[in-house]
Amino acid sequence: MDARSRLLFWLLSGTKGGPTRVRVLCVLREKPMNLRRLALQLGMDYKSVKAHIELLAKNGIIDAHGKYGAVYFISPEWEENEFMKQMLKGGAYGKGKGKK
Repeated sequence: MDARSRLLFWLLSGTKGGPTRVRVLCVLREKPMNLRRLALQLGMDYKSVKAHIELLAKNGIIDAHGKYGAVYFISPEWEENEFMKQMLKGGAYGKGKGKK
């Protein structure tokens, strides 16, 4: 496993918030959106979603376009990462988590 995949593994399954971050990435994979819409889509508190988004952005997994009401999307360099694809389709969990 390369360093990028280890980072992704830690963020998505090695920490308590990993399953939530998988859900966030699954939604963003389908349609980039701002924090408010993302929180509504996930049925979560805005501040909780913001904390997960900030961690993913800090590690370069997602990018933002704009300042106020920024739209978030998966960074292009991560879109084709095989480990990311596996995690988002549920392969790493084996129980379909991350599927839509």
